[in-house]
Amino acid sequence: MPAEAEPVARVRAFVRAHARVLVVFVIAFAGLAILSGKQIGKTSRDAHFVHLAQGWLEGRLALPDKPPGWCDSESRSQGRCDRHRFDDWAVVWTLELGDGTVLRGYPCRLPECKRRDGIETWWVLGRGWTEIDRRDIATRHDTWYVSFPPGPAAVLAPFVAVFGLRTPDILLTILAGALIPLVLVRLLDRERGTDGGKAREHLIAAAAWTFGSPAVLLAANGRVWFTAQVFGALFLVLYLSASWRARRPALAGLWLGLAIACRPINHLPAAIVFLWFWWKRGRDRDALVRFAVPLVVIGVAVAWHNWARFEDPFEFGHRFLEVRWQARMQEFGMFSPRYLARNLECLLTLMPQWQAAMPLLRVSIHGTALWLGSPWIVLAALARERFEGRAVLWIAAVGSAIPSLLYQNSGQIQFSYRFAVDWLPLVLVAIAMGGGLRRWRIATVLVVFAIAFQSWGAWHFARMPGRLFVQDPPGWPFEDELDTP
Repeated sequence: MPAEAEPVARVRAFVRAHARVLVVFVIAFAGLAILSGKQIGKTSRDAHFVHLAQGWLEGRLALPDKPPGWCDSESRSQGRCDRHRFDDWAVVWTLELGDGTVLRGYPCRLPECKRRDGIETWWVLGRGWTEIDRRDIATRHDTWYVSFPPGPAAVLAPFVAVFGLRTPDILLTILAGALIPLVLVRLLDRERGTDGGKAREHLIAAAAWTFGSPAVLLAANGRVWFTAQVFGALFLVLYLSASWRARRPALAGLWLGLAIACRPINHLPAAIVFLWFWWKRGRDRDALVRFAVPLVVIGVAVAWHNWARFEDPFEFGHRFLEVRWQARMQEFGMFSPRYLARNLECLLTLMPQWQAAMPLLRVSIHGTALWLGSPWIVLAALARERFEGRAVLWIAAVGSAIPSLLYQNSGQIQFSYRFAVDWLPLVLVAIAMGGGLRRWRIATVLVVFAIAFQSWGAWHFARMPGRLFVQDPPGWPFEDELDTP
């Protein structure tokens, strides 16, 4: 063979060997691109990670000025700006006292703090709650931050270096979303084979995830919260592939570290998957070190990033979000059993509202029950075949779900319970590996319904979110939150 023909031959061999998963990727990308519509090549309205990466490239850890969409309370009350154009930015105030002392922190928003004449209560970095005499405060200066874990910003940084603040983060989120089913199919094909109808089952699993789960809305629309979950899910499935049978410890540590850098408390429980396989396969010390090194390096980098901004290695900045839920967060915390009933309702019982006019379906801003939008999850009851790693997948899934169920926010605004995206890859792999898709006719019906439901929501979310969600829902759950100042 001539030397110049060798690269072409290698490309053809690669395509033949991977044609199946490449087709999966192409279909997933095309479908998500269609659902995304005209926004696909644009920067999302909430491109926090683009701003974070831009700051790094310019040597900054904070925004240079007020965040996009910012407006003061007076302007909002007079209708001169839209509060919904300003979402989830964190602010830390620098106070210079009369004696020259400089403090950084965030004010108390509880009613009892507002009633104390002459005394202000602040959460001061490095100190905690501190009372300050208002007369001692000489100057105040606000510094704004991106409060989200920095994993997605690290991925976007090379693109931000080229495109700047016009980086098409929606397109990049779609690409990440389309890679997830590719990795899922490769993992299932490799571990289960493709004979006896298994190849068909794996394609059903890919369709269930890509278009029949809350992930379809997230991947097609970008935005800071959605991008974080899609990137986290991609790194999670890459981690599962590398961890299975402890195949590639270093890659497993890298992918898990990146997943945690996107969604820390939700993806940390997945560490049990590799550790279980490592234990069952002889407990090789070198393999454990190779797994731990990239995980520790990423963990230290994230902890330093938190410390440099907020003087706390575990603080990502959500404590300082300038949102209307601040009083609730300060009174009950970011995580509390108090939020459990509300979040279980969003996960399990919240239903849509049907009407005669278009769109025929309207939902609460807190979404709809997961079993309604993704009924294929009931196939878990049929996944009874034993396989290596079955228990740890379910343990990791439960461990991933618990933090969101105790979180102060339901995941709004969402068409279906989006926090499930953090743990649905674990559940889907458990269903497929356990033979839950063997009854492929039943599985196909459930997945087709899920695709129709979830894709319908993703389509309208990209085009008419104002008509998709109930804005003034008398009698709807949590309606009091819409009136929270």
